[in-house]
Amino acid sequence: MKRARPDTKPHSFDAEYQDFFSSIREIVKYLAALKAKAARKYEPIVNGIIDSRTEDPGEIERALDGLLDHCDNPAVLRFFKRLCRYYYQLDPAATSTYIGYYLEQWEPERYRQIIKARKKKK
Repeated sequence: MKRARPDTKPHSFDAEYQDFFSSIREIVKYLAALKAKAARKYEPIVNGIIDSRTEDPGEIERALDGLLDHCDNPAVLRFFKRLCRYYYQLDPAATSTYIGYYLEQWEPERYRQIIKARKKKK
């Protein structure tokens, strides 16, 4: 039985895949730049809140809301944690809620374990 020869001619779908992966690379670069921009944007906001000893829950929570969207960036996550430590002194319940939001969004398995453990305690 004769063996089929592999086709060595380039296929049109090879070019399509290259274009597809090229566009994905561009999206990844854009997202990386967006994450870096978020870190640069929120650093002075968090520092300003803490340095000025702001006690306005609206201002603090707006910052936490914005930070939550970008907590997959380690720098932004550090700002989120830092602001949570600060806010905890002012409002532990609200801070706990934000930590829950973080866990639910970014660490869902850990969040489910915590919820499950709480239910067992009751």
